[in-house]
Amino acid sequence: MEEHRGTGWVVVSGVLLILAGLNVLFNGLWILHANSTIQNSMKGRLLFSDTDLDTWGWIYTIVGTVVFFAGFAVFLRAEWARWVGVVAAFVAMLVSFFWLFTQYWPAALVSIVLSGVVVYGLGTYGQPATWKNPWVPPDQAG
Repeated sequence: MEEHRGTGWVVVSGVLLILAGLNVLFNGLWILHANSTIQNSMKGRLLFSDTDLDTWGWIYTIVGTVVFFAGFAVFLRAEWARWVGVVAAFVAMLVSFFWLFTQYWPAALVSIVLSGVVVYGLGTYGQPATWKNPWVPPDQAG
């Protein structure tokens, strides 16, 4: 079985998408079950719904689920997963830039670097031309 150029980058990108999706999914589930004390502390600070965290909980839960499954689909060479991964990583990178000048700058910097790895891995090596099914013999590849 021949390993194709960039397979490691695609695998790392898929694993990072799975972990990021789980993180966002768990945050969304936590938000949906947050008590009234936490919700009251967020009043006037949130976009869309500042009196009820359920809106954000559902947004996080849905986005986390999509990114999680996209991470697995990257291993199956799905083109939609490649684009979901690139867009999700780019948005995460963009949002992390807003945190660079706060006390949470180390976490923001790590997020920017890991998001960059995903964008590079899927953008450079994720094209369909480099994604060949290793289980199909070369004479039967279509």
